[in-house]
Parts: sequence; structure tokens; C-alpha cells
Amino acid sequence: MTKSLFFILLSIVLPFHDFHVSHTTLHHNTEQESIEITVRVAIEDLEKALEIKSPFKLGSSGESKASNTLIYNYFKNHLKISMNEKISDYKWVGKEIAKDLHDIYLFFEISDGQYAEAKSISVENTIFLESVYKQTNIVLIEFGDLNYNLTFTKDDTKKIMALNR
Repeated sequence: MTKSLFFILLSIVLPFHDFHVSHTTLHHNTEQESIEITVRVAIEDLEKALEIKSPFKLGSSGESKASNTLIYNYFKNHLKISMNEKISDYKWVGKEIAKDLHDIYLFFEISDGQYAEAKSISVENTIFLESVYKQTNIVLIEFGDLNYNLTFTKDDTKKIMALNR
């Protein structure tokens, strides 16, 4: 009886405690003189943010052929990266569904060079803030010996980091 009551209460409470986090890594690849961007998000949150345009069915055989373009355009508008106050243009590399089928990894690259002289990096991150209540976005910046771990929320969407080397 106690176990049954516990599971009933648990099933009532859990839906009200959704946890929505995206994780982005910006890694400076010194050999390629590029910045590799990896974004991990929940497939459900991504589909919710893009649902206005079409049902995507990401990772399934019925996945929309336009999904890569729509995902790329969404991230270009919601993840802005600047070096020395100049917006960097990044390119779509690809995507991979996680083995647990819950998350999707998105890969982008900035390859306009000149990072050795960079003095600052700015990140504006509004991923899913328009569609997911209490969304938190975490960005890890790996730039040579410097590592920054940044958190973005609805009230805090832009950060500038000095690259003091």
C-alpha cells in the first residue's frame, strides 16, 4: 500500500518538475584555426521550438528533408558568437541523435581564422527561451588554456569574456 501511494504521488509531482537545459561547447581548434561548436539539446525541446513551421520527427525515417536548414537557421538566430565585437558566421557541420534517443547533438564550425589575436569573445544565447519555461543554457568555452563555464537564462542572455593570455 505504501509503495502504491508513493508511486501515485511521484507520478503526480514529476510532470511539474521539468528540467530543460542545453549544453554548448565552443572549442578553439588551434590546428584548424577554427572554433568547433557542439550543442546538445533535448529533441523534444528542439521540435517544440520549431513546431510552428512543420513537424520534424527528428531521427525517424519520416524526418523532414528541410530539418537541417531549419535547425541551422534557428541556431543562427538564437546562438550568436562574436570575436572582438565582430559577429562570427558559423557553418552547419551535421547532427547526431544520442543513443538514449532523448538528446540531439548539433555541430557547427567557425572558420574565419585570426583567433590567435582575439581579445574577447561574446556569446548571446537565447536557445528555447521563447518556447520553454525555465530554460537554462550552459556554454563551456575552451580557448587555449582558458576555460569559461557560462550560464544563460531568460534574464541573462549575453556575456562577454576577455581572452587574457
